[in-house]
Amino acid sequence: MKNRIQEKGYRDHPLTEQQKERNKLKSKVRARVEHVFGFPKQVTGTMMLRTIGLARAKVKIGLRNLIYNYTYYRQGARA
Repeated sequence: MKNRIQEKGYRDHPLTEQQKERNKLKSKVRARVEHVFGFPKQVTGTMMLRTIGLARAKVKIGLRNLIYNYTYYRQGARA
């Protein structure tokens, strides 16, 4: 297993250049993952599903994922 926790500098003990580089690599992955989970919360205002039944929950999750993929597909097309 790899350590995915970012390192922290302290007063009189700043991070070394190697530690800064490792933190940069870790933050790239972290930012991408957090954006994926932050998008539904930002769009719908919540991460909770208020449905009765597994089938309806699956459809609702699928639609959220579809909206997410479509949004980022459109943004990539503009770049």
